Amino acid sequence: MNAYIDTDPAARCAFCGKRLLIVNGELQPWRAPNGRFFCNEFCADDAEELRFQKHGRADRKAHEREFFF
Repeated sequence: MNAYIDTDPAARCAFCGKRLLIVNGELQPWRAPNGRFFCNEFCADDAEELRFQKHGRADRKAHEREFFF
């Protein structure tokens, strides 16, 4: 039987906020290497892509300022 955790805000996907699935009484999240929990591998991939885009742009701008201005 499948159920969803309804009360614990920590039991939500770190990317989309959906409740994490419980199967046979056990939490069934997708766990990323950094320890964060996601509802599936797609949310984990999207969160990693978003993190890369945010940090990549910041690093690139700092790099451009340092060498070209």
